[in-house]
Amino acid sequence: MRVGTISLIHESNTFAATPTTIDMFRSDKLLIGKAVREEFDGGHHQISGFLEGLKAAHVEAVPVFHASTLPSGTITAQTCDGLLRLMFDALQNSGELDGFLVSPHGANAGQGNDYRDLDGSWLKRLRDTVGNNVPIVCVIDPHANLSLRMIQACDATIAYRTNPHLDQKDRGLEACELLLRTMAGEIQPVQRASFPPLGINIECQKTSEPPCLRLYELADNRLDHPNVLSNSVVLGFPYADVEEMGSSTIVVTDGDPDAAQRLADEMARWLIKHRAEFVGTYLTVEQALDQALASQGPVCLLDMGDNVGGGSAADGTLIAHALHARG
Repeated sequence: MRVGTISLIHESNTFAATPTTIDMFRSDKLLIGKAVREEFDGGHHQISGFLEGLKAAHVEAVPVFHASTLPSGTITAQTCDGLLRLMFDALQNSGELDGFLVSPHGANAGQGNDYRDLDGSWLKRLRDTVGNNVPIVCVIDPHANLSLRMIQACDATIAYRTNPHLDQKDRGLEACELLLRTMAGEIQPVQRASFPPLGINIECQKTSEPPCLRLYELADNRLDHPNVLSNSVVLGFPYADVEEMGSSTIVVTDGDPDAAQRLADEMARWLIKHRAEFVGTYLTVEQALDQALASQGPVCLLDMGDNVGGGSAADGTLIAHALHARG
């Protein structure tokens, strides 16, 4: 058996003024074929988990394509065209494949209607290319703005269960196990998602602390439900002005779509019921300075809306001006 890996990873801040170009991918990671293996073999990424899991099962891993760059602005349409052309040319040159392990970020956003949901666009194209009988298992970042197209294109979708992200390799290994069991005919994964009309505030997204911790405990408890193969909480990425922006839930079952939808909806209802707990506590710059000056220090001041880890240019000067005004 031969299993292909494809990944396209970018966190697209549509509010950032500077767009993301293909040169930014080239200067970071734009890899085809064996270069993907050389980059990720033995690492801690989900792609490392893909490669390790396939090797342990004596299944041939066929790295097809990987592109990633740091969070930044909307990806230009020309860049989207170029990346997908490289991706599907590499796929065409990879020979016959029995299954796929794929890794979109989940918050890839490009210019133009065709690419606003870039992950849904390329996953649907992959499904249309390989047909419905080839299994596709997907790993996403929980800072994803999940779309129905993404869910419909894949047999199973798994999000990291930690923020900060500490379990990427584990999720890659989990995805590999699901794919191999599917290819062996042991299971028939089906997935459903629920899209509640809310988004979890970025300030409340630490998974090891309340309020997120309680939601993840609920998800962990539901893994014991009959026929449940996997479930995920998708936190969402608020720095993207896209239709799909928001939090969501995913459940993968063994051939039971009704149970998958019911359990995904149950987690979503819990989130709606407890939504007040996920409202952020906002400080003005002046309030933050008052607290900082009353502390022993040293103190870090973070402008969460100017977050370079979320694609901002980190060039805001409001805090600097306020510090200067206080001498």
